[in-house]
Amino acid sequence: MNTRIMKQVAFGGMAALLSLGMTSRAALVEWGGVDGEYTDGANWVGGSLPDMASGTESALISGGNITYTPGGDLAIHGGSTLQVSGGSWTQVGSVAWIQMAGGNLLVDGGVFNQGTSGNIVRDASSSISVTGGVANFSGNFLYEAAQGSLTLGGNGVMNVANEFKPIDLFAMSGGTLTANLISFADGAGYITLSGGRIEVNGAGGFSGFYGGGGGKSIDFTPDSSGELFFASYTLEDLAADGFLNNGTITLNGGVDASAFDVSEMDGGVLVAIPEPTVISLIGGPVLHCCWCGAWPWVN
Repeated sequence: MNTRIMKQVAFGGMAALLSLGMTSRAALVEWGGVDGEYTDGANWVGGSLPDMASGTESALISGGNITYTPGGDLAIHGGSTLQVSGGSWTQVGSVAWIQMAGGNLLVDGGVFNQGTSGNIVRDASSSISVTGGVANFSGNFLYEAAQGSLTLGGNGVMNVANEFKPIDLFAMSGGTLTANLISFADGAGYITLSGGRIEVNGAGGFSGFYGGGGGKSIDFTPDSSGELFFASYTLEDLAADGFLNNGTITLNGGVDASAFDVSEMDGGVLVAIPEPTVISLIGGPVLHCCWCGAWPWVN
């Protein structure tokens, strides 16, 4: 096939783009589905690379294992989108940056690997959306409105190699976020957790968190189905660190250790809001399990 396939938006990504408030007039160029080098035009339907630097074309990868060996920074500008819906995309061989001035990264399947890239440069009009598949980010990941939007949901997984730093409010309703450390030290940001899962692995002796408290927290919403998991951690560690009492883990903006169900499992500690349990067939009370281990009556 010698003609370039052009579409206004990627198939499964249309709903995700619209949910982010993004519109794109960039024509879509599809990867040929083979394993190979991103910069080889022969691997693309139509025979040439998508022109994302000008904002006129976007790239769809739905299969194959792609390596990107840069000759310079990768530019995703002006409404263009790099969409990974299957297969994998990995930067290798150079620390060249990924430049996203008004550009979008959409991962709704497959795997995106930042790889050797030294930085992903974003601006206020750029976006990153992980609604399926896996996105692996090297180094630290700083989230603030000045660097565009970040959406994590569905069954998407966002892995941050080192620190996730919420400078502004990050609202999480689904998906999985993993990081060695969540650091609140660089701003007044916090994370609201209404759904999904956050996993912290610990780094530098901080047990997964640094600089929490005083409004900077993992804040569970009252009806949250979300989970917070500490890897390689015990209940004794949690008690010693005091995260449920010092404002690092909160419920609806307040400190309430008794509101959480805390248990050891899978070599770590899981923190969540317990589901109400009805135990009476004649309209009896609703119970919930508390951090203290009691089962109080709720009138």
